[in-house]
Amino acid sequence: MLKLPGGFGGSGKRYIVGFDIGDASCGISYSSDHGEIRTVSLVAGSEEYVIPMALSKRHGAGQWFFGKEAFTSSDAGESVLVEDIYRKALDGEDTQIDGLVYSADSLFTLYLKRAFGLLQNVGSSDRMEAVMFTLPEVTTDAMDLIRESLKSLHIKTDKVFFMTHSESFYHYVSHQGEDKIYSNPMLFTVDERKLCMTSLPVNKNTRPQVVHADTTYFELPQGRGTLPDEFDAILFKAVQSGCSFGRDYSYYLVGEDFDSEGLPNSLKYMCSKGKVFGGTNLFSKGAVYALLDKNLLSEGRPGKEKGASSEHPAHIFLGDDKLSSNIGMRLLSQGSDVYYALLDAGTCWYEAESSVEFYISGGNEVTLSVSSITGGGNSDVIITLEGYEGELTRMKLSASMSGIRTLSIVIEDMGLGAFTHTKANTWEEEITLP
Repeated sequence: MLKLPGGFGGSGKRYIVGFDIGDASCGISYSSDHGEIRTVSLVAGSEEYVIPMALSKRHGAGQWFFGKEAFTSSDAGESVLVEDIYRKALDGEDTQIDGLVYSADSLFTLYLKRAFGLLQNVGSSDRMEAVMFTLPEVTTDAMDLIRESLKSLHIKTDKVFFMTHSESFYHYVSHQGEDKIYSNPMLFTVDERKLCMTSLPVNKNTRPQVVHADTTYFELPQGRGTLPDEFDAILFKAVQSGCSFGRDYSYYLVGEDFDSEGLPNSLKYMCSKGKVFGGTNLFSKGAVYALLDKNLLSEGRPGKEKGASSEHPAHIFLGDDKLSSNIGMRLLSQGSDVYYALLDAGTCWYEAESSVEFYISGGNEVTLSVSSITGGGNSDVIITLEGYEGELTRMKLSASMSGIRTLSIVIEDMGLGAFTHTKANTWEEEITLP
C-alpha cells in the first residue's frame, strides 16, 4: 500500500487533491491517510461524483446555486442558469443576468470556491499540501486562468500542478497492478459531439519503457443526444477498430454517458475480449496517484545535492507536452566526475526548470548533455561564454523550457564574494532540442 510522505495522515491531517476539470463537469479526489484515495460525493454515502459545471443566480438576489442545485433551482424558475463555466472562462465569454454583466473569470472563480468548499470536512485549506488539476487539454491560457482564480481564493499551497486527462489515465492504470499497463488498457469518454478512444501503447525497446497516449475520435451524429442504439453501434465499431485477434484488453468507460442497459452489443464484445470497468472518478483519482508519485520521488530526486543519478522507473509517460530527453551536465564533485541532472525526461515542458551553481576557470565553454529516451541517442550542447577571460569565478546556470523543444539557458557570473567582485556578465541561449 502507498504511504503518504512528510506528515500525511498524522495529527496535522494534511492532504493532497486531484481536481478534474472537464467542459461539462468536475470531480474531486483526495488522500489524507496512508495513500487511500477517496472521492468527494455530493450526497454522503453515495457515489455522486459528477459535479456539473454550472451556477445559477436567484432572481433579484445575490444568492448563487452550484452544481446540481443550479439546475434544480433553475428548473423551478427561481434562478438564471449559467452553464459551461470553464469553457466560457477560457473564451472570455461574459454573462449578463438581471441587467448586470458578470465576467467569465469571476464566475469560474466562484465555481472553484464552491468546489473547494466541498473539502471542508477533509481539512482546512491551509492543510492542503498540493493540488493536481487534470484537464482535457493543458494550455497556457488554462493554467493562467486557474492560477489567477486560486490567488483570489487564497489557496495557500504553492504546489499546483497540471496534467492532461490521458496522463491521468496512465497514472490510474499504472497503480492498479504491475501488469495493468501491459494489458492493453483502452479509455472511452464522450464530449459534446465525439466518442474518444485512448490507448496506452508501450515501447518495450526503450529504457525506461516509453508509454504514449493514442487517441481516436468517432463522430456522434447528434452529440450527447445520440439514440442508445446508435451509440451502441458507434462504440462497438470503435472497440473493434482498436482490437486485434487473441489479445486481452482492459476497457475503461468513464462518464455518465455509458448506460450498461443501452450498450448490449458493445459490452458483450468487450467482455469477450477482456475486463470492463466503469465509473466517473478515474481522472481525479489518477491525478492523486500522480501527486503521490511526485511526493514519493521528491525526497531523493536524482542526486540534486550530490550530483548522482537514481534508477529510472520501469516505464514513463510521454505525452505531447513532455520532454523526451534527460538534460544535465558533468561536474567535478569532491574529486569525482559526476552527472548533475537538470531536466528529466517525462517532465511537462511548462513545469521544467532547474538551476545549479558551479566554479569555472580556464576555458570559456559550458557543455550540457542531452540524452533521448526514445532512441534518439546522446548529444552535447556547447555554450560559449563570450567575453569570459578564464579567471576563477562562480557561475549560476538556470535551465527552463519556453516550448516543447526549446531549451532556455541563462548563465550568470556570481563572482567570489569578498575575494572577487562579479563582472555581472550574463549569457542567454535558446537551444532547439532534437
